[in-house]
Amino acid sequence: MVLTGWLSGPAAAASTLLIPVPEEGSPALYSLTCPNGLPAVIQARPGTRTVFAQLSARVGSRDEPPELAGMSHLLEHLLFREGQAFAALRRVGALVNASTDFEQTEYHADLPAAAFDEGIDALAALVSGAAFTAADVDRERRVVRGEAALGKIDPAAVVVYSVLDRIFHGDPIAQPVIGFRRTLNRIRVEDLRDYHRRHYTAANMFAVVVGDVDPARAAGRLCTAIDSLPQGAGTHPPYPEPAARIERMYQFRTLVKQCYLMAGSLTSGAAAPDAPSLELLATLLGDGRGSRLHRRLVRQEAFSDDVLAITFQVSTAGAIAAGLAVNPARAKAARAALLEEMRRLTREPVPPDELRAAVSRMAGALDARFETNEGIAEFRARRLLLHEPVGRDDYLARLRAITPEKLLEAARRHWGPATGESSEGLIEIQVLPARGFGKLIAALRFLMFRRL
Repeated sequence: MVLTGWLSGPAAAASTLLIPVPEEGSPALYSLTCPNGLPAVIQARPGTRTVFAQLSARVGSRDEPPELAGMSHLLEHLLFREGQAFAALRRVGALVNASTDFEQTEYHADLPAAAFDEGIDALAALVSGAAFTAADVDRERRVVRGEAALGKIDPAAVVVYSVLDRIFHGDPIAQPVIGFRRTLNRIRVEDLRDYHRRHYTAANMFAVVVGDVDPARAAGRLCTAIDSLPQGAGTHPPYPEPAARIERMYQFRTLVKQCYLMAGSLTSGAAAPDAPSLELLATLLGDGRGSRLHRRLVRQEAFSDDVLAITFQVSTAGAIAAGLAVNPARAKAARAALLEEMRRLTREPVPPDELRAAVSRMAGALDARFETNEGIAEFRARRLLLHEPVGRDDYLARLRAITPEKLLEAARRHWGPATGESSEGLIEIQVLPARGFGKLIAALRFLMFRRL
């Protein structure tokens, strides 16, 4: 990589570390590690006129002790609050946001290309500054408590948190990312400063820059901007796989009018070898009008106007599930049809043409994401978070290597007959309308839940 004349110090060192990443259709994709240890991906897309820049810390709700649940999200609020860095981003016309998840807290700015230098400096200052006070913590705590209350006005949320707690009781993955009122009230300014000091380090963070930039210049500016971050002890160790206590049926009666039926299984997460096969199974089942569940449950038997099939995967835990909403009078027949379609995938291989069509749908969806800087950055960031190759060619090659036999093996592993007393490998969740006196009990439970 040829250096530009103005580069010096961290900037000059960074530009020499650009490593080309081969990818069809992306001739200017590079990875690098800044001198202080922060890994990054930079992709130049000339002519897009904007730059999407993201800084992420490998920390989330899975890192919190149960008594301090919600600390990662509260820290995000404190770093993202109004201040000089935030004002600088607004001044250059940036669209700024942040989010907290189970294993990551990310901060991003969609910038005019001409404002990249000032924007990346401000974004780095935003995540590295921990000059908040106890008064700041109290103010943001009130904001987060309000968000938590708003997030719990849907009775279905009660079900989600209840199921997680019953499956992973005592593990941080079972607690809401936003925390509880009681745990938020316990968090002190000293807890948050120590949390920031331990996790917001160069070796435990990563960056993605996509847009109208010169790669060498962007690399230099990025590494200069984040040079003040402490190097840290190293990247985040792998999360342990949480212990699960599985029941075959989770049934709830609450304040709903329709029946919500789901069936699926737990998985070992995104790091598991069969993770791509599970994504493909979900696509075959419920993605689009050509999927199996849509053909059967919507078009043929008219149980519902839509179906859902998803994979939820963090690094070492996850789930694959499919379901629908249905009139209570037809719930029994709809459940039978849903389970039959899922069991069919454990009995017979998927025809090759159906498999190719599903892979094509997934590739097409990825192409659509790659139309925007933000969509590309989200894909690259996900790969960095999981320590996987950042190029989409590798991702698509893994999908295209899946055979009908591999799909059959994955379906049987997760949905085949269980050992023990149950003869059914699938886990079911049913949310049913409360009736009679049960409506009062459901309302009381809901009101109590909102106060948590």
